[in-house]
Amino acid sequence: MPEITIDDLTIKQAKHLAAQFGGVQLAYMGAASCGESIPVLVCTDKRGVVFGYTNNPHGDKITLTSARMCLYWSSDVGGVFGLAEKGPTEGCKISAPAPAVTLSGITAVFSVDDDAVKAWTKAPVQGR
Repeated sequence: MPEITIDDLTIKQAKHLAAQFGGVQLAYMGAASCGESIPVLVCTDKRGVVFGYTNNPHGDKITLTSARMCLYWSSDVGGVFGLAEKGPTEGCKISAPAPAVTLSGITAVFSVDDDAVKAWTKAPVQGR
């Protein structure tokens, strides 16, 4: 049997494999393939961390609606994984919502817990 290395994987295969080890619920992410928008947290190669809703969490470019960027997160959040689990806390700085944004240079797509969705949607806009 030939040896397979990570270099042999397609991007789709690598994302699927990463989801298996990262705890992403593929059934949940698969719901988006039926045209249903799901909440996600997207990281980009430009260090952007953006919450929003998409019906295609697997593309090289992802369009989010009701998108909000994390401008700063406080240490109590627990980093990007904490933003996906519990959402922003009082010490975080969150942007105003954009009706839609298309992101490229995707490095990670996180499923978002219900508690996090509530926190993202309730977070005050930085500077207002």
